[in-house]
Amino acid sequence: MTFRSWRFSLAPVAVFAGSLFLVSNASATVTGTLLTGSSGTVTASLNSLFFNIDPAAVGGGNSDVANGTSLAFAGCSGILGSVGCLSSLEGITVNNADLTLTVPTVGNANTFLTFAAHPNLDFSINWPPGPGSANTDCSTATSNGQSCSVFAGSPILLTFNNGVTTVSISMTGRASDAGVAGLAAGSVYIGGFSEFFTTTLPNGLAPTPLNIQNYFCSQVNVGHGNTCVAADFTSGRFITSSQSGTFFVTAVPEPSTLVLGSLGVLMLALGSLRKFRRSRA
Repeated sequence: MTFRSWRFSLAPVAVFAGSLFLVSNASATVTGTLLTGSSGTVTASLNSLFFNIDPAAVGGGNSDVANGTSLAFAGCSGILGSVGCLSSLEGITVNNADLTLTVPTVGNANTFLTFAAHPNLDFSINWPPGPGSANTDCSTATSNGQSCSVFAGSPILLTFNNGVTTVSISMTGRASDAGVAGLAAGSVYIGGFSEFFTTTLPNGLAPTPLNIQNYFCSQVNVGHGNTCVAADFTSGRFITSSQSGTFFVTAVPEPSTLVLGSLGVLMLALGSLRKFRRSRA
């Protein structure tokens, strides 16, 4: 056997290896896209996002499953409304209603998103969420796409959008269809919530990033956005708006499958190598 023929004899090994990785990816249980919040609202303050009770959430909750969701998990093909799957407006409870800047308890972190009709479907959250923007001078966010955060370290991003503001917070975590116990080996997600502030602020001003910063923060900086002081975090100022969420869930290869697959590929490769060496002798 020549080196060229030995090299081609490894082609089935490569195909086999690829199939093992595909099998390992398919073995993870939660995959697809979750869209939330078609009718829910959120109340935003400097240090929290409070998800209000959603009257349209079937089964109760402070958010709900939105059209366009295609989340697959045990007993569900991923098609919204099919047997065993999530249904439109199914109730979701977000973080026991309150997403604050305080580190959550382990229990809250491990039950970040729970579902009214699917008690084993569970999303956790990695802490901290965000990050927001390094720019805390919202007077610079005056053109479409320009962003800022109200104060340093805030995970909330304010983005100028045709004279109003998109408010967003990003996060990552794990998803399981076996409850909290399945999170350690669960899928991973990346996503977050967004609110579109279009109505005038409580002080009567347009909801631009600069006006939002000046509404929440009291220390005036001429020519720049106001700076927050300690009293601002307990001032009780808030803004309520509609909210929505988008979460992309990706399967994680199971370590045991990867190990077994790697051993199988190695054995096949060594067998081919031994045949090649005997043919050269």
